[in-house]
Amino acid sequence: MQAMEFKRFSKEIIIILLIAFASCIAYLSYEHINILTMTIQNNYSCELKYAYQENSHRKCRFVFLDLGSNKGVQVRKVYEPWLYPKAPFLKYFDEYFGLVSRTYRRQDVCSFGFEANPRHMPRLKQIEKAYVNKGLSVRFDNYAVSNRSNDTVTVYSETNFDLDWGAGILDTAINNKKNMTKYVVPTMDLADFIRKSVVPLRPERILMKMDIEGSEFIVLPHLYKNGLLCEETITAMAIELHNWARHSFNSLLTIPSLKRLLQAQACKPTLILNLDDETYNTDVDVQPDW
Repeated sequence: MQAMEFKRFSKEIIIILLIAFASCIAYLSYEHINILTMTIQNNYSCELKYAYQENSHRKCRFVFLDLGSNKGVQVRKVYEPWLYPKAPFLKYFDEYFGLVSRTYRRQDVCSFGFEANPRHMPRLKQIEKAYVNKGLSVRFDNYAVSNRSNDTVTVYSETNFDLDWGAGILDTAINNKKNMTKYVVPTMDLADFIRKSVVPLRPERILMKMDIEGSEFIVLPHLYKNGLLCEETITAMAIELHNWARHSFNSLLTIPSLKRLLQAQACKPTLILNLDDETYNTDVDVQPDW
């Protein structure tokens, strides 16, 4: 009798052990499949991310940096050159970005514009929206181009908007100083922006226009110290040095002295274009929509 009880007990133990073993096998198989699935999903996500980055790189084959956008005329010359005949900048856009045609509207040119005067932003955002709706990559931001970020500066502007061409961090170019308008505007470190937001796009060429009402005397040395004034980074630039601001920044910088500095670099220097295109500064009547 005891022997039969022992056998029955042994069978129950074996069955329990077999069930436990089968459960372990099923759990381990599930975990393996789950881990494999997660691995596949992660790899797929990485592939999508990589593909997205590659598409971004192709979309931004060229980059135009418009520093001191004002009313956005120079950016419009990039995408609608037929509205601005004989504008001096057009030949450089053709040279660096290619000729506009019925099939090529410079969709692979990404334009970044920065304007310190907030009064221009409604107009600039209108242009941005019109171009983005057409599939173009255009962005304008209200920053004072500088050698530092996370700071603010006071921007001085003419109260009469029709005369407002010299707005900047100095009031030197403001005619009516007793009745001028002041704005507090955030600064943007241009070197940091180029390194983190432009270089990763891997554009073939970067063309830069700088007309920032005196701030060039702090920004250009900053770019030079950061090793960014090389052709491999910034292909060419059109800059305006405002002599009336030189004393305020205690600067001796001139175009010839800047060229000498760049030539002394180990890299091939950024080409300085002999260009100051002030044509169509009030823009044309045709709105940015084609």
